[in-house]
Formats: sequence, structure tokens, C-alpha cells
Amino acid sequence: MRLQMLNHVDPNILQITNAFMYTEYPHKSFWSTSVGDKDYRSALLELLTNEPTTPLLLYVHILYCTELCWFCTCHIGEITKDQNKRKNYLGMLYSEIRLLREFFNQHSLTPNFTEIHLGGGSPTDLTIPDFDCLVENLGSIVNMENLSEFSIEIDPRHTTREMLRYYHDKGINRISMGIQDFDPKVQGAINRVQPIKLVEDLMSNETDDLFSNGVNFDIICGLPHQTKETIRRTAAECVRLSPDRICLNYLHLAPHFTKHQSLMSDGKHGRPDRLPDYYERKELFAVALETLTQGGYVRTGYDHFAKPTDSVARAMADGKMHWNALGVTAGRYDSILSVGVHSYSTLGNYYFQNFYDVQKYQEALEQGLFPIFRGHKQNQDDLMRRDVIQTLRSFFSIGFEGIDAKYGINFENYFKEELASLDSYIKDELVEIKNRAIIVTEKGHQFTNTICYVFDAYKKSRPRF
Repeated sequence: MRLQMLNHVDPNILQITNAFMYTEYPHKSFWSTSVGDKDYRSALLELLTNEPTTPLLLYVHILYCTELCWFCTCHIGEITKDQNKRKNYLGMLYSEIRLLREFFNQHSLTPNFTEIHLGGGSPTDLTIPDFDCLVENLGSIVNMENLSEFSIEIDPRHTTREMLRYYHDKGINRISMGIQDFDPKVQGAINRVQPIKLVEDLMSNETDDLFSNGVNFDIICGLPHQTKETIRRTAAECVRLSPDRICLNYLHLAPHFTKHQSLMSDGKHGRPDRLPDYYERKELFAVALETLTQGGYVRTGYDHFAKPTDSVARAMADGKMHWNALGVTAGRYDSILSVGVHSYSTLGNYYFQNFYDVQKYQEALEQGLFPIFRGHKQNQDDLMRRDVIQTLRSFFSIGFEGIDAKYGINFENYFKEELASLDSYIKDELVEIKNRAIIVTEKGHQFTNTICYVFDAYKKSRPRF
């Protein structure tokens, strides 16, 4: 039945693409470049003065990869094996950390950092001396003994069991492996050849012991040469290897910004690879979903899965799970302070993003300025819509009373137009509205992002990538 979910669905609904992921609302394209260092300092001071004990996550963006994965939409800077470039970048990163330390000292602030996440780029491409230095610098603004989670993104091609032991010794207690797909033909088509044995060698009983907060696999749905049978095998291998969490992302196509994505399916240049179309991607996801749930995983939101014993699955059952650009979390923090090129912070009701350009990032730091490229202060309408969108995406339902009480509105009156726009979804049995709640049906789970799109006040002027 799952594979028939596209039958009898309004074609207008199917035309809304999967590009609208809502990792932040509104989308970054609507943030203002007039926001800068002064606004960032003011927002940071406001948050840490008014909520001095609020739990914070520190995100650290490590630039550069040694190989280019053709599916990638991350900001990696460039492809290089030059460790001097990484060392130079780390020097800039330490300057930003030093600015934060000086700011905290100036205002007698002690931020309550409870989690750190190292992303990129590829943090596992750093040498041991450079990684030691990175952790030492992080320790200048973070009480490392106070961390409930210290996580890192792992490239299995560049990691060994010995390195996993080293990361554990540095305090890391959760890892996320970039898998994407286990099929060799798919791997070749995305320029990420990664034999399954590499992952098998890293997934051991010792790994479970080293990383008490768990192991995550990242899988992508919609890659060239993926079929229902190949993705079933990939999902089955995930079940066999038994990570604590699995992120099953749809391929995000943004060739306007990531031109290398055309290498996956560029017929003009002799590559015959064809990407699965919208219908096929939905069918691929349905097969993977069925395999994972039959294998004992719980669906935690739109595109994530976890073992029932994992903290995220428990948080979902308790209604505390949260979703952001790093995936689903157990809801232990609300604000994210980020450092590094292109990284963005969520500080209370404010968004800030650093410069993409390394030179501009460096120039700002040399002037003693936080390297802010753009930002946005959310008004009440933004906050309400973000709550609605993220709650629907995470829990597949939302009650009106909670929004009424939190924002002092009547949901039916405020969102009268949006509720009327759900008629086609109701007709196609994707959504139900009853007992003052929107409920996304099981059939509708696959369309949650397009359902959320109804509540996007910026959609009329939003660019389509």
C-alpha cells in the first residue's frame, strides 16, 4: 500500500518540490545583509543576560574536504589535501573563538554550553596535532566537563578504529557517519566510493562502548541508479549494522549554487546517469521506511529514524523532540552559537550567518568584528509559523490550543486562509482537521514538507532552487 501513495493525489500538490526543508524559518534568502557585528553582540548579550542558564549548543564548521562528493550541498570551501590551508583556517577560527571569549569576559558572562558538534567539510581530515589544538581552543570558552554531548561527523574513508579511540579520548561521545548509499554503482555515480567493509570495520562492540550517546548514519534518497531494490538492500544493511539513529534525507538539488551536482546527471557531457524523478524518490523513501521500521526503528519526524531506546525516540514520545539544521535532537537546547565560515547561529529570536567568503571572514576578524554576513530578528508571526511548521514536521500533528495559549491568538481566525488551503490535502486524505488539531495521516507523512509550505508567509517571493 505504501508504494501506491502517489495515486489520486492532486497534481498541484506533487508539483511543490522537496526543496523546502525549513531548517530555519524564514529561509536564509530573506535575512538582511544590513545585520552585522553590533546586532550580533546585542542579541548575544540579551540572551545570556536574560537567560544565563539556557542550554547552548556550540557548532564548529571545519572547512575543506580532500575529495568532492557530487551530491554535496555543504559549504566546503574547496577540495584540497593541503594541511597548511586547514591550519590557516583553524587560525581564523581561533580568532573568532577569542572574540567570543573577550566578549564573555567583558560582560562577566558564563555561557551554559552543554553540547558541541563538529561539522563541515570534514573534521576527520584534521591531523591529530591540529585536532588537539582545536579542542584546547574550544575549552577556552566551554567547560568541557559540563558537556552532555560532544559529537563529530565522520568520513569512514578517512577514519580508523584507532582514530575512533582517539576521538573518544578527546571527549567525543557521539559520531555521525556519512554513508549515503551502500550500492557500489550508486557510490560511483556520486564520486563517493566507500566499500561497506570500511563501515563494518568501524561498527564494533567497542564503538558502542566508546560512544555512549550513539552512532548515526546519513543516507540520501534520490541518488542516480537508486532503485527500490538497491535502497532496500542499503536500508537492510543499516538494520544489520545497527546504528542508533538514521537520517534518510532526500537529495537536495541546488545546481545554481552547487554546480558540481550536474556531474551526477549531465547528459550533455556524456554522463548517462539519471536522477530518480519526484515519484520515484517517494517510492524509494517508502521502501526504505518499510525496511527500517520492520527492522525495529521508530520514525522520528519527517526523515529521521531511531532505535526505541535512543534519547530522540524517547523525546519524541514525550513531545520534547526538536529539529534543526543538525537533524532531530532530544530537545536539550534551544539556541545554537556557531563559529566558522558560513555557519549560522540561532540566538533566542535571532538568526545570524557568517560570511561564506573566507577572505571576508578573515578581514572581519582582523578588524575585531564578528564575521556576520546576514541575519534576521523573528517577529511574532515568524515565531508562530516556525512553531507550526516544525511541530508538524516533527510530530505530524499540531493542536490549536497550544498555539492559542502561547501567542494569545485564535488559531482558526489567524490561520483562516491557511486552513482553507488545506482542503485539497484533506480531499486527498493527506490531512485531517478534527478536535481543533491538524493531523497528517500516514499517507500524508511523505508530503509533510509540502503541507508545511501552506504556512510559509514568504512563499510568494521565495526563490525556487
